[in-house]
Amino acid sequence: MAIRHVITIRVAPGKAAEFAAIFTAVRETALQEDGCEQYELLQSLDDPDTFVLLERWASQELLERHMEAERARDSSAMDALVALWAPGVTPTIERFEV
Repeated sequence: MAIRHVITIRVAPGKAAEFAAIFTAVRETALQEDGCEQYELLQSLDDPDTFVLLERWASQELLERHMEAERARDSSAMDALVALWAPGVTPTIERFEV
């Protein structure tokens, strides 16, 4: 059964363009992973500092493999994204079975 992650991220004011640019590299890597069906970043029209990341994975097992791979590989791009989050605001992650 496919798994969908919906992650809402607030970035620091004025950092939206930088966040989106860095995300491109992270996206390219994820899309090459086994089981990745969608890895898409959407920017809010009402609040440009808010993004939603839509992830769809073929199974929970493949999602877990992706998460392990993210922790194991060079984290410079991911660290750069996290550094752009709005201070004190943790992203929300919702998980759905598709």
